[in-house]
Amino acid sequence: MLPEIATAWTATTAVVKGLTAALKAIKDVEAKQAISAILDDVIDLQSKLFSAQAQYEALAEAKRDVEEKLVAYKKWDSEAARYDLKEIVSGIFVYVLKDDHAAGDPVHWLCPNCFQEGKKSILQKPRVDYLNHHCHRCQFDIVTKPVSFPSGNDLTATYEPEY
Repeated sequence: MLPEIATAWTATTAVVKGLTAALKAIKDVEAKQAISAILDDVIDLQSKLFSAQAQYEALAEAKRDVEEKLVAYKKWDSEAARYDLKEIVSGIFVYVLKDDHAAGDPVHWLCPNCFQEGKKSILQKPRVDYLNHHCHRCQFDIVTKPVSFPSGNDLTATYEPEY
């Protein structure tokens, strides 16, 4: 459609120039009035073509945006299919990489909040000796096993994660 608008624009510009030249050359008042009316119509047509071209460009941009979003959704659907929702501790859910979809990736957990937003954010321990898993994107934090400290002065506890 854009080439047609450009062609029409070029044609109307040529008509405007021709009519303007004719208007200057003609001495007859009635002919000048007729040419002037035609010139006004052509200028109006030119304005409408300009408006149509602007609308076309806006629609083309919107179409590109929709196509990009569609590609992103398809990509996310294919990535999301690699994961299953698992309950790792009573009432706490994460997305876990399926064994048959690992493709060389290590087993890991994804944040359920970020996953629902179409984002892949791996839950990590802040440090090796920490008991929690943390999402650095949305600050989701889980403790996989409560810590119970023995009575007395000994404030150490052992922790074995349940994977």
